[in-house]
Amino acid sequence: MIPGVYFDGRTSDRKSVSLYYGTDGIVGLEGCDENPVAFDVLVVSPRIGNTARYIDFPGGSQFETDENDAVDSMVEKLGSVRRGGVVHFMESRASWVASLTVVVVFLGWMFVQHGIPFFSRELAAVIPEKICKYMGQGVLDVMDKTWFEGSRLSSQRQTELRNMFAELLAANRSLENVQIEFRSGGVVKANAFALPSGIIVMTDELVVLANTDQELIAIMLHELGHLEHRHSLRSAIQNFGLAFLVMTVTGDVSTSSSIVTAMPVLLAEAGFSQDMEWEADTYALVNMQRHGIKPHHFSDLLAKLEASRHPAYDICIEDGKGSAVECAERV
Repeated sequence: MIPGVYFDGRTSDRKSVSLYYGTDGIVGLEGCDENPVAFDVLVVSPRIGNTARYIDFPGGSQFETDENDAVDSMVEKLGSVRRGGVVHFMESRASWVASLTVVVVFLGWMFVQHGIPFFSRELAAVIPEKICKYMGQGVLDVMDKTWFEGSRLSSQRQTELRNMFAELLAANRSLENVQIEFRSGGVVKANAFALPSGIIVMTDELVVLANTDQELIAIMLHELGHLEHRHSLRSAIQNFGLAFLVMTVTGDVSTSSSIVTAMPVLLAEAGFSQDMEWEADTYALVNMQRHGIKPHHFSDLLAKLEASRHPAYDICIEDGKGSAVECAERV
C-alpha cells in the first residue's frame, strides 16, 4: 500500500487514500470511488529527486504521493519503464549535475551576449515606424520632469541649429519625422539623446561647449546614426529579452511586468553598447566626409565633453574663471 492524496479532477477536494496493486497488473485506490484499472493505462510522472510523484488515472483523476521508492518499486514490477527515469538518473549523479550546470551557464551566457543582440537587431529592423513612435511616447515628458528645464538658448540660435539639422535630414531620406529639441541639461549637463520616437534632444550645455557649428553637426550626425540603426529600440528589445530569460529561469513574472511599467524610464536612461556606439560613430564620420567636415571636429568635442565630467570643470565654471570651452580645455 502506498499512502497519498487523491484528486477527482472535477473539484479541488482532496482525500487521503492508499494505492494498491497486484501481480496481475491491476492498480486501485482504497478510500475513494475510483475503479481499479490496468497499470498500462496509468501515466506515472518521472522521478526528480525527492519531489512528489503523480499518477494520472484515465478519467482525469490523480494520485499524489511522496513515497518515491514505493512508486519506483511498483513501476519496476509492473511496467517496463526504467527505475526513476532519465531525469532522476542525471539528477542523482554529481558529475551529471556539474556538467549540465556548466552547459546551462554557457548557453545562457551565449544567449545574453550574442543571441539577444542578434534577435533585437533583426526584430528592430522589421518593426513598423508607428510602433517605434508609440514606444517613444512620453519618454521626453519623463526627461522633462526628472532632468531637464526649458532651453535658455535664444530663439535665433535655436533656429540656426534647426536649419543645420534640417540640411542633414535632407541628405538622408531614409529618416522621416525626425526632429531636434533643445533643453537646459541640469544634472545631465552637456549631452545629447536619440529617442525611438525620432526626437533628438541636445542640451544647452553641449551647445555652449562647442567651439564651432561643425562640432555640433558631428554630434547631430552621431545621434542620427543611433536613429538610423534603431539603437533605442534594440536596447528596449534587449531589456525585454533579458527580462524574459530571467522570468524563464526563475519563474518570476513580476520581472517582465516591471520592465513594461518602467519602459519610458528605461528608454530615457538606457546606455548603448560599444557596438552600437561604433555604428553611430561610423555613420557620423562617413556623413561628415560627405559634408566636407573634418573628423577632428568630432574628436575635439568628445574630448571637451569628457573633460566636462571632471570635478575640476565644475569648480572652474563656478569660480567664473572662463567659458565652458576654456574650462574644458584647462581640465
